[in-house]
Amino acid sequence: MTGAVDPRSADPAASGTPEPPTTNHGRSVMSPQSMRAKFSSGGLETASPSRIVVMAYDRLDRDLAGATVAIDARDIERSHDLLVHAQALVMELHDMLDLDAWEHAPQLASIYQYVHELLVRANVKKSTQEVGEARTLLAGLGDAFRQAAVQVASSPAAPVVAPAAAAAPAAAAPAPAAPAFATPRPGPFALPDDAGRRLSVSA
Repeated sequence: MTGAVDPRSADPAASGTPEPPTTNHGRSVMSPQSMRAKFSSGGLETASPSRIVVMAYDRLDRDLAGATVAIDARDIERSHDLLVHAQALVMELHDMLDLDAWEHAPQLASIYQYVHELLVRANVKKSTQEVGEARTLLAGLGDAFRQAAVQVASSPAAPVVAPAAAAAPAAAAPAPAAPAFATPRPGPFALPDDAGRRLSVSA
């Protein structure tokens, strides 16, 4: 993507944690063997692109729900692992956006960057407030993509029209506005062949 500042270009120390030994663009990654086993069991090898995106949003919600519980329980290691995974997943969605396929894609990219920043702050501060704001933003987007995926499955020749995402709550730094979706096929994502592996979304 051009013209956008990649939040991952910041100092790794900003996350408040040591840099992991194995990384992909600054994000921790699983071994190829572990990934193959994980995605084979999760059914991602045969999942459609729209289904993979929906599964990514489902996994993000589970990560953030678990991180909230872990922060409340003062389980620092667990909350860190979940928030780092969520950060990586958000940025994979960001990187897979096709800015030329959809007029609202740059706006969606800004939302992903903002959510990533929220999750970094949440991990540093061990704060459920930032986790909650990120979860609210992603929930609205996830609902829109779920409805779009249903429309794609039921009427593949028709344009996909999804509802506007839920508005974000007021914040010290205002969140980017969520776009009102009118998503043409094939949608805003250009998913590579290894999207399922990269999105690490199975349970």
